Amino acid sequence: ETASTTCSSPSLDDKPTLPKFLSFPGCNGNINLPQRIGSDYFSFGVFLLDDETGARTKAIMVTHQGNSKHINRDIFTEWLQGSGAQPVTWRTLATILRQTGLVVLAEEIEAKFSS
Repeated sequence: ETASTTCSSPSLDDKPTLPKFLSFPGCNGNINLPQRIGSDYFSFGVFLLDDETGARTKAIMVTHQGNSKHINRDIFTEWLQGSGAQPVTWRTLATILRQTGLVVLAEEIEAKFSS
């Protein structure tokens, strides 16, 4: 019998955590989500936080003076605390990334959950 080489992953319907957002573990290495979202944080924040006017996202942007890593982390943290209408799941995150034009990143996240 040979040893299994599959990678066990959580479900797309599981709740993300901040450490996994900062360095999403997978079978083939980590995805640094804040870095990959980069300067697309305004669209990301508006969609993820259901921030129709953009006021909450802009306030986070002002607080961190353009530091995309910190802006994306704070947007994600607010969402984890329930500051949005969307369910807090990896599936929702992938959907939001698609809506903001980060399709490749969404596909990479989804691929981490498929076996």
